[in-house]
Amino acid sequence: MKISVNWLREYVETELSATDIAEKLTLLGLEVETIESIGQEFNQMVVGRVNDVRDHPNADKLRICDVNIGDTVSQIVCGAPNVAAGQNVAVATVGATMPEPLPNGEYLTIKKVKLRGESSEGMICSEAELGLGNDHSGIMVLNDTFTPGQPLKEALGIEQDTVLEIALTPNRPDAASHIGVARDLAAVLNQTLHSPYQDIVPAEQDLSDDITIKIENSDKCHRYAAFMVKNVTIGKSPAWLKQRLQAVGLRPINNVVDVTNFILHEVGQPLHAFDYDKLSDHKIVVKDFDEPVSFTTLDDVERTVPAGTLFICDGKQPVAIAGVMGGEESEVGPDTKTILIESAYFNPSHIRRASKALALQTDSSYRFERGIDPTGQVRAAKRAADLIAELSGGTLVPGYSDVHPVSAEPRHVEVRNSRINRLLGTDLSIEESETILESLEFEPSRKDKNRLTCKVPYFRPDVTREVDLIEEVGRVYDYNNIPRPTTSPFVAPEPLTDWEILVERLREYAVSQAYKEISTNSLLSKKEAQLLSDETNHIDTLNPVSQENTTLRTHLAGGFLKAVKYNLSRNEEQLRFFEIGHVFQASDGGTWINGVREHTNLLLGLCGLKSRDTWKGDAESFSFFDLKADVEAIFERLGISDKTEQQTQNNYNLTYTIGNTVIASLSIIDEETRHGFDIEKDAFVAEIDVTELSKLEEIHRDTGYQNVSRYPAFDFDAAFVVDQDVRAADLEKTIRAEAGSALQSVHVFDVYEGENIGNSKKSIAFRLSFLDSNKTLSIKDVEPIVKKVVHQLERTYDAKLRS
Repeated sequence: MKISVNWLREYVETELSATDIAEKLTLLGLEVETIESIGQEFNQMVVGRVNDVRDHPNADKLRICDVNIGDTVSQIVCGAPNVAAGQNVAVATVGATMPEPLPNGEYLTIKKVKLRGESSEGMICSEAELGLGNDHSGIMVLNDTFTPGQPLKEALGIEQDTVLEIALTPNRPDAASHIGVARDLAAVLNQTLHSPYQDIVPAEQDLSDDITIKIENSDKCHRYAAFMVKNVTIGKSPAWLKQRLQAVGLRPINNVVDVTNFILHEVGQPLHAFDYDKLSDHKIVVKDFDEPVSFTTLDDVERTVPAGTLFICDGKQPVAIAGVMGGEESEVGPDTKTILIESAYFNPSHIRRASKALALQTDSSYRFERGIDPTGQVRAAKRAADLIAELSGGTLVPGYSDVHPVSAEPRHVEVRNSRINRLLGTDLSIEESETILESLEFEPSRKDKNRLTCKVPYFRPDVTREVDLIEEVGRVYDYNNIPRPTTSPFVAPEPLTDWEILVERLREYAVSQAYKEISTNSLLSKKEAQLLSDETNHIDTLNPVSQENTTLRTHLAGGFLKAVKYNLSRNEEQLRFFEIGHVFQASDGGTWINGVREHTNLLLGLCGLKSRDTWKGDAESFSFFDLKADVEAIFERLGISDKTEQQTQNNYNLTYTIGNTVIASLSIIDEETRHGFDIEKDAFVAEIDVTELSKLEEIHRDTGYQNVSRYPAFDFDAAFVVDQDVRAADLEKTIRAEAGSALQSVHVFDVYEGENIGNSKKSIAFRLSFLDSNKTLSIKDVEPIVKKVVHQLERTYDAKLRS
């Protein structure tokens, strides 16, 4: 948000420098990010009067001018077609440096030269060459009242200015204007705000004889006011108006459009000027459509506007996208004679949606979507109408129209002075608090010795609570004036929730297994998302920042694979990553938002080398079983390993379930997906559903201490011959079930395949470790358990115990 210091001084009297003003505004909460000086000095540039013009003897397109520059008459060679005797012109004398850079970035310094054999002592300038406009077609002809030799800066009324760039927060729509900023500045300086806006007396007549206004959708348009100016002459704006607009980065257009832009930046009310004669049937209808509409905006772009977007229409067709941009069919042009000025209040949320859907943010939509003053429409339109009539020679039509189906209700907020002092650490009297609030136009009234009831101004939609008023008092009083407290309270942190404890446990477990944490974008490109999951599960953003970030991730694997690609390209070979983040899937129901299932997952990912080449042996790559072991170690530490069941869908995926709920999935990234992310090495990914884990009672049980047994474990090795398709995990599950509590652990230590055990057979060797906390176990104690296990394996899997 650009604020001109010279413009600001019109509303608040202050001798503070621009730097001091910037400091005051920053302390008020209007943070000034940059301070920029603008405006040209025009040194050695003067007003010249052309005494005589004659043809150049050696060039058809050049002419020789005798120009009176005050103390002398200079001969200047000029190529402009509009130069003529008797004109007052802008002259850059010898030694002047032009304010606008050349194409190569350098600045031209005027010298005495010969052009085609004729001496030239200066330069007659155009608007573009002086940086005052875009007109390159000819020289700038000045007013006849100027005196030859008069400094050009003085004649043009050019002023140097300082522009402040304010980082405006969304809760301060009132500060999106010079008067809004001036109001805060006047309050902190204890000065009077000089506003040109006054309450308008209701009109005795409206414009119903000239224009019919109808609002069909009052939910989206609460108010529509209109003024009319006839017999206007479209032309250039005066220098003061151009300077104000240029200071805030706007290009002057004409004396009508410039006034509407001026009002927007002065008071924050967007306006639109229609060519009245181009409005069919002299009607204004505010409505939306059930179908998309093709509409060409003022920037000459044909846009497909979504259904439901609010339009300003005439008797036949849309003429503007409400609150966003007007259309070319009704724009003000050189032949315009009658102006209809629109000043409206549109629903902020609707304008925000329309602007986002069209990817079109304008100065108007920026203010509408934040919430403008719902009572300022008539005041702003009246000031605009007066200025347009003054600058264009037009006539203001008596009266105005004001269609107002939804009125803003006044809002009152009570504040306790004791509460002000308690929160701020001040000792303000109620009179001091009242004065500060009055300076911000809050209209306080005393309820008793401690309480003030404030009528909140309509331009402050952000003030709804007592603490909001306390903040207003604090920022105007100046936080730097608040004394440093001599004591400070001891604040105990809130205890962690069960969810936070679980997430931290999982993070700790992953780190302890040598995984490094990554944090990746929750958005993927459409191509990446399609590689990882079915498109029916995808949730696409309406207005993606780029094509690389269009679709919410359904898995954390996409971010992992991007991180792998990044690290592999930088010669990192041992990649163990984990991430805890949100994943999103389209759903009939929804977690927080209807249609969106949002869960938190823990990702563990491996890629590359488990160990490098050393003198002890060759390099070893990660395998799927390394990842599986890490996942099961986490389950073990969570105390749920005995409740999980494994299921395989294909050679690439393994899932863990508890009951009917999938709590984890392990995957070997297939070749197509790896190539889609430009990865050649094998990669393995596990995703644990933290949201589902948190629902398990076992997860949240307190961890108890158990004495280490004084007695040694008894290990028993057994190898079983089974069919090739029998999984070791299934055998292990049966062993655990049959062995009971005496079995402390079981793991595979060997797998063998060979002709001597038969075709389509394999041998899986398990080590069973038994433990009793009361005695040392012997073979006599273990043998009955082993026989029971062997018997069950034979029945279930036709397993044979190898001798």
